[in-house]
Amino acid sequence: MARISFAGLTLLASVLFSAISAEKTCVVGHNNKDDSLAIIQAFNDCKTDGTVHFPANKTWYPKSLIKVTDLKNVKINFAGHITLPPYDAKYKRKPAYFEFMGDNINMFGGGTITGNGQTWWDKGDNTGPIVLRATAKNSVFGHFSIIGAPNGHIAVTASEDVVFENIYLRSKSQNKNFARNTDAWGVSWSKNVVFRNSEVTVGDDCTAINGGVTNITISNIKCVEGHGFSITGSLDLSRPEHFKSVYFYNNECNGCQNGIRIKTTAGASGTVDDIQYKNMSLINVENPVQVTTHYFCQQDGTCGNDKSLSVTNVLIENVHGSTSWKDLPVLSIDCSKHGLCSKFSIKGLNIKKNSSTKKNVCNYLVGSQLIAQCKQ
Repeated sequence: MARISFAGLTLLASVLFSAISAEKTCVVGHNNKDDSLAIIQAFNDCKTDGTVHFPANKTWYPKSLIKVTDLKNVKINFAGHITLPPYDAKYKRKPAYFEFMGDNINMFGGGTITGNGQTWWDKGDNTGPIVLRATAKNSVFGHFSIIGAPNGHIAVTASEDVVFENIYLRSKSQNKNFARNTDAWGVSWSKNVVFRNSEVTVGDDCTAINGGVTNITISNIKCVEGHGFSITGSLDLSRPEHFKSVYFYNNECNGCQNGIRIKTTAGASGTVDDIQYKNMSLINVENPVQVTTHYFCQQDGTCGNDKSLSVTNVLIENVHGSTSWKDLPVLSIDCSKHGLCSKFSIKGLNIKKNSSTKKNVCNYLVGSQLIAQCKQ
């Protein structure tokens, strides 16, 4: 029979106590001049194996951009309230109010960031910082809200194995000044990223899937008044961009400008491959399904019809809902020449038309003669 000595138990207890003690908690304080300083200090003090805690019923007023790097095994218990500064030209074209970089970050807590976006929209200025940018691996960001973003709400860059979930985003103008450029959630140059179980009301894309991505899943997102679940291929003509395995499942767009949307730029290069939109509800949507390789070309004079990204292996399945009062087609596929759009499968597209809805469009889609919706 094996025996464990008292000395051995003492050593084990000492090791466990040391491990527990190493899990430091840093409660975010305040700074009389700029709460950014207190926030950065808390992250620096707990950037490895620590918890950064924003207590409930407290508000922080940062006046500077916050960038924290080299986070490792960090919990962000964000239970409080952060109010971003109102419009100030010094923030124009800056990257993000909050930028988190690291490995194994877990953000939770039910807190709220108020962005003062209305002060930007009233200026007609959509060049403010994104609210939150994450460059992370093996991380989960969830259970928080962003209200009134000056620009995009969340951007994910150079990330891998990251989940965003249970997030509430709302940027809706209180007057005629539109909440421009307020993308809900965007991702670029990343792989194995999930955005799920969230609700967004925005003035731009419900999701903005940008170049350099592989294995991106968007599921159970309810979007109100946005510009759709979008894949955006290269506005930068200087380099090719690639999109591989992007999946949209069980999402809803209500009162949106667009529903399902793949948009690439004429003159650009790259690939969009293995894209799925399944079990989607599009209610009162102007452009229910749109694929174009001529995005933005009217503005920059690149409306040529010979070159863009190839768009292949696209599945649109079990999509239902209704069009708005606009006279746009339910299905609009407007591709470049030379077979750049191919291997499309459209099953169960059931969108109620209005009296002025135009005929569907399938320009330069290889195999369109086999797709029933292209003839409707």
